[in-house]
Amino acid sequence: MILLSDHPILKQECVPFDFEQDNAKELFETLRDEMIKHRGVGLSAPQIGIPVRAFVIGNPDVKEDIIGVFNPTITNYDEEKVTYEEGCLSFPGMYIKISRPRAIRVRYADWNADVNSTRYEGYTARIFQHEYDHLNGMTFIQRANRYHLEKAKKQKVKLDRMLKVT
Repeated sequence: MILLSDHPILKQECVPFDFEQDNAKELFETLRDEMIKHRGVGLSAPQIGIPVRAFVIGNPDVKEDIIGVFNPTITNYDEEKVTYEEGCLSFPGMYIKISRPRAIRVRYADWNADVNSTRYEGYTARIFQHEYDHLNGMTFIQRANRYHLEKAKKQKVKLDRMLKVT
């Protein structure tokens, strides 16, 4: 079950994932399967009620390409920013334009505890940053400027009304 926007876990900073104590493969599979079930492109552990530094990202239609990210660090942010609409499984029906760095360099462990260092750009960089924010107790609403947030809230009200009619 995915926690919704007002749940306190979504507002707290997560603790590092402990590979000695916890089952990384099990958490990876749970996150992956929930993300696929809800048709997301990313899902963090706190969104399913587990306040540890882990998330998955990838195409829900290509299960084998979904990657698990444990204890990530963003080591470098590109200076160029891009504004693009984002959604979040914890905020169903809410889509907000958010400005984020176009590219990032990251370091993280996979579920086998193998450390990776790579550069992501474009859509993948955006998804990584969105999920990384969840690990720090931040949601995309906090990243939005007032204009885009108010516009998104109005659109959600309209969408909710339309869904009630049908």
